[in-house]
Amino acid sequence: MNDVIKNCIEQCKSKNSRLALPEGEDPRIQSAAIQMMQQGIATPVLLGDAAKIASVAKSENNDLSGIEIFDSTAPVPQHLCDALIGKKRKITAETISEFMQLPVYQAIAMLHSDEVDAMVAGAVLPTAKVLEASFAIGPKPGIKTLSSFFIMALKNPAEGVADTLLFADCALNIAPTEEQLAEIAITSAESAAKLMNVEPKVAMLSFSTHGSARHASVSKVTAAVQIVRERAPHIKIEGEVQVDAALSARVANTKLADPGDVAGQANVLVFPDLNAGNIAYKMVQYCGNAQATGPILQGFAKPVCDLSRGASVEDIVAAAAATLTLGID
Repeated sequence: MNDVIKNCIEQCKSKNSRLALPEGEDPRIQSAAIQMMQQGIATPVLLGDAAKIASVAKSENNDLSGIEIFDSTAPVPQHLCDALIGKKRKITAETISEFMQLPVYQAIAMLHSDEVDAMVAGAVLPTAKVLEASFAIGPKPGIKTLSSFFIMALKNPAEGVADTLLFADCALNIAPTEEQLAEIAITSAESAAKLMNVEPKVAMLSFSTHGSARHASVSKVTAAVQIVRERAPHIKIEGEVQVDAALSARVANTKLADPGDVAGQANVLVFPDLNAGNIAYKMVQYCGNAQATGPILQGFAKPVCDLSRGASVEDIVAAAAATLTLGID
């Protein structure tokens, strides 16, 4: 487990937060919940069919004693229903019973009613289902673009490359506009500062570096950089820039007349679209044997995380710790 996640775990230990896990029937989720309780990271709440949770725990030898179980098959308390009505256009007094049959929506209702502090899901549910429910949380005040990021911990980074990078957006915005890209960059810088305990150095990525190629997608990235500089002048940002110039000081010195203090030193990489971001994180994860923690959702009013369905127990614990830390004031 990398130093960023270890630091998150230490921060969580002093908060005694409650964490909703709406996939309680999955053995990985159960094992992660046990580890989180034992390490003092959070007080886990497993949501799901209580009988199935118990059956899986027995077959996997998972001792769930002391872990709270929220039986999703039992009648849902009215206050949870009330907490969710109106949080999405489709969630009305007439439709609430349909939504509240699903553990992930029960978890969102618990978030709204402050019965839990964060939610982590996605080990079983596809991203679309997790996001669909998470949208009922809504954005933080002043945020228009909800997005996601991965914490990428590199095993053997090349010389000069940071051993932990933040990749955004890799799960949510398919083809962001220049305005959306700018907001993703600003939000990602804030997330990096909070989780990674470093000064964010943001690289806005493209297949072009400072006009080496001409295309509408290049212009979009360049425009996004200008928006960030106008709205958040305190953020150190470079772009448009190719990924080698973002990460390697040698390449940056070759491609840029003035590399400044970001090119060749970037620790936050903002991708121009979802194709690039999703492909890049999976390639680094599987070809480079990097630990990918996330996708952690950012810009939401409450902390939520959408796991990869291939997540290991260690991945789930790491994602939970990072998600909870993001919610600490």
